[in-house]
Amino acid sequence: METGTENSILSEYLTKAELAAQLHRSIRSVDRWALTGDGPPRIRIGRRSLYRRAAVVEWLRGLEITPGRGGRKQRGSAK
Repeated sequence: METGTENSILSEYLTKAELAAQLHRSIRSVDRWALTGDGPPRIRIGRRSLYRRAAVVEWLRGLEITPGRGGRKQRGSAK
């Protein structure tokens, strides 16, 4: 049995603590994002929340601000 996550089925996922550390935010902020629906997509395995790395990158790209276009792009808008 492997103990490392390099070859684990969950290797492409981050824990809530890992996500918070990567983004330099508190775990409480990540929890708040999950409650408000403002954070990246997650999966739940029991009580554990996991975040797919590629989905986090997509979520971050959705937060990008376009200069000179009046601020942040609205998610789901067809403009």
